[in-house]
Amino acid sequence: MMSLVKKMPKVLVIIVLVFAAAACSSSPNTATENQTETSNQSTNADQSTVTVQASWMYEWWKPKEWGNDPVTKVLTEKTGVQFKFNGISGDGNEKASVMLLAKDYPEVMWMDRGPVLDKYIAAGALYSIDELAEKYNFPDITSNYIPESAINALKKPDGHFYGIPNWFNEAGEFAVGGAFNIRADLYSQLGSPEIKTIDDLTNFLRKVKESNLKYDGKAMYPIGFQGITGNVERLANLWGSQNASGRYYDANEDTVKHYLRNETTLSALKWLNMLYKEKLLDPENFTYKSEQFDEAAAKGKFAIILANFWDLWKASEVLKLSNPDSYYKVIPHPAGTAGVQPNGDGYNTAGWNVAVITKNAKNPEKIMEFFNYYLSPEGQILSFYGIEGETWENVGGKPMLKPGVYEEIVKDAEGFGKKTGVRYLDLNQYQKYNWERDAESEDRKADRAIIESVNFDATQLSILTLDGESKEGIAYANISASLETELTQIIMAASGDEVAAKYDDLIKRLDKQGLKSIEDAWTVLYKEKNK
Repeated sequence: MMSLVKKMPKVLVIIVLVFAAAACSSSPNTATENQTETSNQSTNADQSTVTVQASWMYEWWKPKEWGNDPVTKVLTEKTGVQFKFNGISGDGNEKASVMLLAKDYPEVMWMDRGPVLDKYIAAGALYSIDELAEKYNFPDITSNYIPESAINALKKPDGHFYGIPNWFNEAGEFAVGGAFNIRADLYSQLGSPEIKTIDDLTNFLRKVKESNLKYDGKAMYPIGFQGITGNVERLANLWGSQNASGRYYDANEDTVKHYLRNETTLSALKWLNMLYKEKLLDPENFTYKSEQFDEAAAKGKFAIILANFWDLWKASEVLKLSNPDSYYKVIPHPAGTAGVQPNGDGYNTAGWNVAVITKNAKNPEKIMEFFNYYLSPEGQILSFYGIEGETWENVGGKPMLKPGVYEEIVKDAEGFGKKTGVRYLDLNQYQKYNWERDAESEDRKADRAIIESVNFDATQLSILTLDGESKEGIAYANISASLETELTQIIMAASGDEVAAKYDDLIKRLDKQGLKSIEDAWTVLYKEKNK
């Protein structure tokens, strides 16, 4: 669809996408009239069920079938609400923009925090969560169930917050996964050398290449990852930066800057260029789709993978089928420069997307009743753990997975979730209830501890969004659209000197495109949030 759209005239594109959006969504079912008022967590089994039309605005997200698992059944029993999820195709932000233009959006949407969300707010298309909580007497949503820090981070300049965070926490727990994941069997086979600095890592990658290791009868690549832009930003943190969401805070100048402006970015680009020239880096990293990369990882194409460690759990299980010692494990982040503390990923206490209630909602009170129960301790334990007695038990006043349940999750989390409801939804999850805190296997706990030891709080950077219709917002969109190609060309330069020259040229071009005005706008927003 999207490839066809790109070839159409602009006006025709809008018409086609409007009809596509209309086809994607349907009119929500109306609630039964004259419903009696209910308490905050009452059971509504004796009332007609309200069906709420909803969408996760991501093509990769698989719509959940409500009522086929025990957890969603209980949620409907408790609240009288069930969700009808509609899948989307193409870019979620583009689809959401078209839906807004047509005023044909679902009752509830899970969407990115950013310019499109701000468009919905400016258009008056969303209810504010705090006003609904007050109107319908659900005070716990804003006072107990979501941390005050997350609510404050999500508040807009008008003082209201319009989206319930999806994966929120208080101290960054379970929020970051970026790691150097090494094949345990190969690391042992090559002598388990010490890897404390980027030079140590480079020498290990050279050793992998010299060893002529194979996968499927073909030569392995020492290192692999998917995507350039985000990984350049992530790698630059090894030299001491704290980049997050494409930017960093410069304490010396009290300003927010694009991560490309950070001199550590040039260090990361030079290192990647060296890997490319020495054929240590798989050139397909520049073009991999998610499915292709996952398949390559599961076949054992790489000795080291730079990725979220949980993204390699399936690949590890596949590798173990042929060799129980073959799996990916996390090694500590190497320092870009000896003596400099490397940083990992920045965490966001307010999650990475939000659930919004649109003005197309036929019964916002019932939707709030659902979220009031879902966000409560009882609702969160239900969502994380499933049904008491079946998948978890109360141990000293604390929910704990029953023996054998964790092992079943590890085997097939998706299938087990469909059957039992354990983390089947994962819609809006408060991490203090996450069973991974207690049940996670020792190897995964060790991996997570390594990663979380070098993370940092990037909430205030991550929540900065520009008006997509503003001069700065348009400039940022244009800059971001070409960045993957620009950085790829730099990495493929003929020499380190050419990398530096191309990098300088890029910064100059971006300044002409309005990079400084973007940074000024970010700084204003940042200071407003932190005054």
